[in-house]
Amino acid sequence: MATSIESLQHPSTHQAKAIPAGGDVRLAGLAILTSAIVSVATVAMDRGASGKTTQEILQSMVQIQAWHQNVHVVAMVCICGLMYGYTVLSQQLDLRRAPVLIGLITYALGSALMLVGTILDGFISTGIAADFVNGTPEAAQAARWMIHVVESVALTDIARVAWVLQSVAAIAWSVALLRDAGTRRAVGYIGLVAGGLPAVMVIGAGAHMDLSVVVGTLLLQAIWNVAAGVLMLRERSSV
Repeated sequence: MATSIESLQHPSTHQAKAIPAGGDVRLAGLAILTSAIVSVATVAMDRGASGKTTQEILQSMVQIQAWHQNVHVVAMVCICGLMYGYTVLSQQLDLRRAPVLIGLITYALGSALMLVGTILDGFISTGIAADFVNGTPEAAQAARWMIHVVESVALTDIARVAWVLQSVAAIAWSVALLRDAGTRRAVGYIGLVAGGLPAVMVIGAGAHMDLSVVVGTLLLQAIWNVAAGVLMLRERSSV
């Protein structure tokens, strides 16, 4: 039978193992910073299809298929890197706090949707073009309509929901950060603005989300990611 002293010591030992080490926190911060920078660069480097006729558009998509897929593989790696970094941030902020747990859950849901979006945009749309580019004019037109559904309907709605979920996560983490002092509180204020505005923009735009909303959302997310990454590089492990 364990003594009363041993019973009291066991939970504290278990809690210590659950707290990320200082090196893990800094590694997670570096993962967030690197993923944020690389993800913005991949968006800038991506190539879109060109052409006026259906056949020209399909041929253009086939020509850029390899590049397009490679860019989206990098984007998927960045999404996973951000997910890792924010998981460690949540551990650092204490997952027993409701805002922190809400932030992690909503961010994970948003990240899962973003992964689905990269698969649709990077692989399925170009795959459809490659399958139908040498077909009949009717088949080519059918392919164009399928690509329209993937790119303009499914992908747009997935991105909207994902960005709103990630905004909710940023707001939730910011609420937790505001309860602390110093750099954490400053980053919390940044998160409320840069993390929350994308949801306002996306919801306000509704079905008429244009390029300005997309670019603005990506820039605001980058600001929040950089702020969170820098915070974690400056943090020491919670004890």
